[in-house]
Amino acid sequence: MKKNYIKSLLNSLLLISMLNINAQCLTDAEFSKSNPKRDLRGVFLASVYSLNWPTNRLATPAVQQAELITILDNLKTNGYNTVFLQVRSECDALYNSTIEPWGYYLTGTQGLAPNPVWDPLSFAITEAHKRGLDLHAWLNPYRAKTTSAYATSPNHITVTQPTWWFTSSADSQKILNPGLPAVKNYIISIVQDIATRYDVDGIHFDDYFYPNGGMTTNQDAQTYIDNNPNNIGTIADWRRDNVNQMIAGTYDAILTINTNLNKNIVFGVSPAGIWKSGTPTGTSGNSAYSALYCDALAWLNAGKVDYLAPQLYWKITGAQDYVALSKWWNDQVKTSGKQMYISQAYYKMTDANNWTATEIQNQFIQNRAASMDATFGQIAYNYTNIKNNSKTINDVLNSNQYKYKSFAPPISGKDAICPNIPENIRFVGSTLMWDTPATASDGDLPIKYVIYAFNSPAEAITNKDDGSKIIDIVVENELVVAQTLIDTKHFVVTSLDKNNNEAGNFNATLGNPNFDLIANKSFLVYPNPFNNQFDIEFQNTSSNKTKVSIFDTNGKQIWKQDCAILNSKITVTPMNMTNGIYFVKISSEDGTSESFKIIKQ
Repeated sequence: MKKNYIKSLLNSLLLISMLNINAQCLTDAEFSKSNPKRDLRGVFLASVYSLNWPTNRLATPAVQQAELITILDNLKTNGYNTVFLQVRSECDALYNSTIEPWGYYLTGTQGLAPNPVWDPLSFAITEAHKRGLDLHAWLNPYRAKTTSAYATSPNHITVTQPTWWFTSSADSQKILNPGLPAVKNYIISIVQDIATRYDVDGIHFDDYFYPNGGMTTNQDAQTYIDNNPNNIGTIADWRRDNVNQMIAGTYDAILTINTNLNKNIVFGVSPAGIWKSGTPTGTSGNSAYSALYCDALAWLNAGKVDYLAPQLYWKITGAQDYVALSKWWNDQVKTSGKQMYISQAYYKMTDANNWTATEIQNQFIQNRAASMDATFGQIAYNYTNIKNNSKTINDVLNSNQYKYKSFAPPISGKDAICPNIPENIRFVGSTLMWDTPATASDGDLPIKYVIYAFNSPAEAITNKDDGSKIIDIVVENELVVAQTLIDTKHFVVTSLDKNNNEAGNFNATLGNPNFDLIANKSFLVYPNPFNNQFDIEFQNTSSNKTKVSIFDTNGKQIWKQDCAILNSKITVTPMNMTNGIYFVKISSEDGTSESFKIIKQ
């Protein structure tokens, strides 16, 4: 399409795009799990031990800010859409807290404010959202001190409440005692503070509950005696109940804040990857259930998490087989109606395990298998391997699993009201533009927009859930489009709200109306318009049969037929169709499909 031709067509195209069709949240199944458009692509950004950010705790705020911006730019470039930023690693804060001291890994002295004062979490949220990235605040609920190498702040919880913690017998870390009701309430108050004051998209806990090495010295024996109002029979069951109560209290507190402040903060946990040794059959290893006293299935069954992200830090095959574990977790999460994102061990490409990038890629393939029907993405641990492009992992994923853009899936049971669709979609020169719509009934405006490019209006109907058709996801109200795409594609722009609910009109594309009715020349259709039947004659096919589906202009499938191909031709005889415009999708045995517009008269 020539540029001047675009301008001359604007008025007629706008009439098409303003058809009075009610916006609907788009929640259909993925067109292809190989290229999902709803796919959480996360990364753990660790602050503890200066692992990922900030890497220099003595650097000025300006240097730390510049480093974070570089990280966020790199993540966006490499296809990630969600950041899990560790803001509380050992009962101190990478944000301006009135409850806990400033973090050691931010300033080099626990309790010392940055100079000049700034709020890293607020800054990170703003910069992430500018780039269309979701940001979850990652907290360690119980871990209070990892090392004695630095001085503890006078207002640290281990100083102000010396009876609230014990020392791990395995690694000498200080752990808040989960058996104390005051500790549970304290952790929940930390979450409430963050969820109330910050525009985070989620609150995330990792797998540090009771000490990883177990409770070999029963440091909490007296706590069990003093704090067991329900007379739980064993100390092991009591410990699990303590964690269950803390998880449930956290979920309920976030739910209340969401309701009262019109927020949509999600809550999830990344438990250790083996629930119990021997589950699934053939699996062996450290049991979260009996060592960490962490029962993720109890949280699922009680409905007290929005998602799980189990840490499956093992390879495919072996005593901790990634395939077996991922399928087991998927099935447990599916039963609860929740979602799963798998935590993956990028770091094992550069430690003694020496994994290849192919191992990570094969795990992606497993994540997207048809049987993984509760799995909607993955989270990389950790950022260093993305920063260094370890084993060319960025290149491998950008050429395959992350070739096309995606957005995190909406969380079921949260905000179910979809945003209004973008208004006045138009081209101004080579810039695709649109206007912000009115607020939805829940008061939400779109926070991001998804831009699709299709080969034809018919393809927009039949392939609206095809992630390979997304050309960008932006927070602004415009996108510069290459002229080659303008000349050959049909465009749709949709809205995303704070729960990643999507709404758009795929029945009114913006593009050249003089494109051929048949976008793909591998077949002929006649007559078109048709009366009672029409023929499809294939120019070159090795298939013996095909499936034909017909959709109305609202995208509703109104007819389908399995057809045998005889002499390279099939005859389609749809029944009970009124006169008008329809879209036809032809699906071959090899999984490929083509679409075209047809007129019934």
